[in-house]
Amino acid sequence: MKIITKEEIIAQTGISKSVASRVIREGKQEMVKRGYPFYSSKRLSFCPLDIVNEMLVLDLKGIEYHAVKSA
Repeated sequence: MKIITKEEIIAQTGISKSVASRVIREGKQEMVKRGYPFYSSKRLSFCPLDIVNEMLVLDLKGIEYHAVKSA
């Protein structure tokens, strides 16, 4: 899954820190609505890239995230 952080949104679009924070917050809320309660954490500071691109109608670049499986 590709993710994006507030800092990456700022770097790629030039929007303000507060707007980038709102984009991440609203993206996380959308993920909770879609059935991923993990995104309700206030400490989580990223959002899936697809959600952000859908919200902003842009084609931003994110980073690849691989979850670590515990044994």
